[in-house]
Amino acid sequence: MAALAIGAAAVWFVARDSGEQPAQAGPTTASAPPSGEDSSPAPSVTEARTPSPTGSGSGSGSPTPSPSGSDSAHETVRDAKGFTVAVPAGWLREEAAAGVFYRSPDRTALVQIFQVSEPELTPLAAVQGASTYLRAQTTGYEEIRVGPAVGAPEGGELVYEYDSAESHGRRRGVERVFVAGDGKKWAVLTAGPAAEWTLTQEHHEAALTAFRPTGG
Repeated sequence: MAALAIGAAAVWFVARDSGEQPAQAGPTTASAPPSGEDSSPAPSVTEARTPSPTGSGSGSGSPTPSPSGSDSAHETVRDAKGFTVAVPAGWLREEAAAGVFYRSPDRTALVQIFQVSEPELTPLAAVQGASTYLRAQTTGYEEIRVGPAVGAPEGGELVYEYDSAESHGRRRGVERVFVAGDGKKWAVLTAGPAAEWTLTQEHHEAALTAFRPTGG
């Protein structure tokens, strides 16, 4: 694996999804949504579920889908790591050193939440550095856009693609890094098949809108 001169930030840069398994870096607490996000009431909250040994999913509480009735209905879950977030109904929770993942049952798509702990990184510098790292380490990496977050310019946002066996071809991801109301930097990353980009964007916006710290 090629070395990359990114200093103290190196550990954080490998936290995001860039392959078929969760990377092994990054703390896993959560935060309030970025400034400017919709603060309207979220759907009913249920406890986060984790996969059983058979992969069938288990936990306390039943899913409470959003009232949209669409195939992409979301539920807001209270995660044991101290945050609430909206994810598509039926997605399964995984926890790794890289953070908390919610994955579709077929593993073609995901939402990842993790903390950016490096104090020297602004949200924009964080996503710019992430793109540099991913370009060197990820098969088929393509940066589509990196810059201030659309609609929330105090945050940084990266949109990218790479080759993914799980997504059966190209996977497109969007990562938002922002400073939350508690003064900490957090990242919400959503990814899925490139051909389903509109759906991935819906999942990402739902996650950002519902994202709240709960302590713990």
